[in-house]
Amino acid sequence: MVGLVIVSHSQTLAQGVLELAEQMTRGSVVMEAAGGIDDPDNPIGTDPMKVMMAIESVAAQSEDGVLVIMDLGSALMSAETALDFLPDEVKEKVLLCSAPIVEGTMAAAVQASVGASLKEVSAEAGAALNVKIEQLAPLTGETVQPVAAQAETAVAAQEGEELSIDLLVLNKMGLHARPAANLVAVAGKFQSAIQITKDDKSASGKSINQVALLAVKNGETITVTATGPDAEQAIEGIKALHADNFGERDEDVTEAVMEVEACKVGGEGFVHGAPASAGYAVGPVYAHLAKLPEVERVVISDVDAEVARLDQAVTNALADIQALQRETEKTAGKANAAIFEVHGLILGDKDMRDKAVSVISGEKVNAEFAWFQVMDKMAADYRELEDSYMQARAADVMDCGGRVLRVLTGEEEQGIILDRESIIVAHDLTPSDVAGMDPEKVLGIVTEIGGATSHAAILSRSMGIPAVIGTGECFGQVSDGKMIALDGFEGTVWTEPDQAKLDDISARREKWLAEREEAKAKGAAPAKTLDGTEIMVMGNIGVPADASRVLEYGAEGVGLFRTEFLFQDRDQEPDEQEQFEAYVEAARAMNGNPVIIRTLDIGGDKPVKYLDTPVEENPFLGERGIRFCMARPELFRTQLRALLRAASEENIWIMFPMISGVEELQNVLDFQDSVREALIAEGMNIAENIKTGIMIEVPSAVAEAEKLGAICDFFSIGTNDLTQYVMAADRGNKSVAKICDSLNPAVLRMVKMTCDAAAANRIEVGMCGELAGNAKASALLLGLGLDELSMSGPSIPEVKEAIRAVSMDDCRALAEKALAAKSGDEVRELL
Repeated sequence: MVGLVIVSHSQTLAQGVLELAEQMTRGSVVMEAAGGIDDPDNPIGTDPMKVMMAIESVAAQSEDGVLVIMDLGSALMSAETALDFLPDEVKEKVLLCSAPIVEGTMAAAVQASVGASLKEVSAEAGAALNVKIEQLAPLTGETVQPVAAQAETAVAAQEGEELSIDLLVLNKMGLHARPAANLVAVAGKFQSAIQITKDDKSASGKSINQVALLAVKNGETITVTATGPDAEQAIEGIKALHADNFGERDEDVTEAVMEVEACKVGGEGFVHGAPASAGYAVGPVYAHLAKLPEVERVVISDVDAEVARLDQAVTNALADIQALQRETEKTAGKANAAIFEVHGLILGDKDMRDKAVSVISGEKVNAEFAWFQVMDKMAADYRELEDSYMQARAADVMDCGGRVLRVLTGEEEQGIILDRESIIVAHDLTPSDVAGMDPEKVLGIVTEIGGATSHAAILSRSMGIPAVIGTGECFGQVSDGKMIALDGFEGTVWTEPDQAKLDDISARREKWLAEREEAKAKGAAPAKTLDGTEIMVMGNIGVPADASRVLEYGAEGVGLFRTEFLFQDRDQEPDEQEQFEAYVEAARAMNGNPVIIRTLDIGGDKPVKYLDTPVEENPFLGERGIRFCMARPELFRTQLRALLRAASEENIWIMFPMISGVEELQNVLDFQDSVREALIAEGMNIAENIKTGIMIEVPSAVAEAEKLGAICDFFSIGTNDLTQYVMAADRGNKSVAKICDSLNPAVLRMVKMTCDAAAANRIEVGMCGELAGNAKASALLLGLGLDELSMSGPSIPEVKEAIRAVSMDDCRALAEKALAAKSGDEVRELL
């Protein structure tokens, strides 16, 4: 990996740039700062010896070379002089860069972190100003000159085949920072040049700056082109990342991007803030005045003892945070409890601890004072950032840092303990404050500072507590026990409400609560047609934590657990016990409802680096799904052992993907029987009857569905693959996307044939493809003969409502018309 040396006239500036770059790369890149000169009276300047030592230190740890980034004037001369003093074997690995010191270092650090070459890192640093110029161009009228094009040209000059693929970006916020960084990280693993094109703009897929400049939004299509010796592997790697939503789960996307109106000015008897959590509240005030322990500077003599006190305090605070994380998982879900995982990372930051130790040893002061100095400085640095979301992280630093202070001082934390339902009014609330509340007694939340992007606001939303954040000074207008009212939709708090206003907001609250309960009930209630036929509506999941999410939407089980997610983004396969625990965790979250777990469905189209995935001419027609597993019996045996054990404890059904015929299924069932017998021989208690079914996604399986149904317990139709195989059209290819239509009558006829075969064998038939979550198609699918539908969580309430609005006679009549239609568009008109 390439290392960096930052040269500046100011030691403070160089160190600050270094710290920012380390935060962006999480310490993965070797970097050193060489700033200022050792003259207390005249510290501004550059020292060639200091630069030389920094280069030598970084070069010793960076096999791929050292990039030196300088500010101006004598910094360049000092760097050149330093090179003259270096041995030739070191000098030849060093490159001086003319990039701007702040933007250039940030770009170079990110590029180095993905394993780019020294020339690529230098070119990326030189292009760093393009992002800022592009953003300012609409205001200044400037034209962006694509400096980074030099890097593209250099990288693209590779020999090898050229392959392209079109990808539709479905991420809610498009390719923003996180998914773009994931894309660059994957692209950086391959030798081939990776080009990303959107409309008439293109970028190097290995450049975070260039990908950011494309500004790819939700619903836009990018073309990925790989040129070089491993082009095919690169395309498959990026396809797999795209299939995983570029490593981002939409339901976990922080609502930090929520557009909030600038706070309106309040008036007499009311204040305005950010509408951080929707809802209405009327009730008495609980005034919460939290403060950090008072810290005094005390001179100490035993530095080692003071450092030991600090380390023990950090350990204790981490234990408190982990306990709070577990408790928050129960009340607000794992996604929101991840806030405290961030707190753990902050406290576990070696740099923060080392700075405090440096203050203790350098100034011979007590741990409390040293820790407060470091914590306060870090919070101030966050507040000075331009991005409002990052500014809000200052509260997280003070929250988790304050825990350490309380351990050191022995001062108890002021918890919020309510003896009646109240509206909490505070100057600010930490995530710990919110997580520790009793949600049954908290009517609403009002804070004087903060915004809708604070973690306290996010937790309020997850717990369904109305909140108005950042009202400015309002403590002077309220007191403990005083009746107030708030509107979390508009961000208004009435501090002097008359009876008419109290009655108005109370009535709105009752209506809001009733609507919220009605929405939950719609998802929770069974999906029965008008004539009483009940249809199972289930959820699709990728990891055990998803089970609780689909349950919240009203899922009556899991219709598809994609186990490949357990195998991806790691260096080795999960062992039997890890898989067993994951399967049991998901099943227990569903409270006894069935969980259908699909065995590993990977291959050339979904490569996993440690499994020796084959490179094939056409991976969709190659060794994938059950074929891949049967060719690797030890891998398959481990998963089946875990599944059979789990299914003996919980309501778990096993499902095999990509079954193409009777002989293949029989071989799989025989293999499963041999695994079962081995477990029993080991003394394991394995259930006698475990439901085993297959995915119907290959036309040959449809043709033999009646025979297949005689030797398995259920069918699940995967419309995504079935459609592309029936229509001979790659669903990821934009040029044939219109042909790859799940509503085409040919595909619907395949669905009907499968349902008829299931009925003949008296086994269940479900659907877990994309079509199952289309509420407009629900009546059609019921008419074709499906008795179970599985989809993503958010689609469940709407699909259930669609089922409740039809009778089975109407559904069958609609299906007959659809089967007689001439095109998918004609079917859409019927729907």
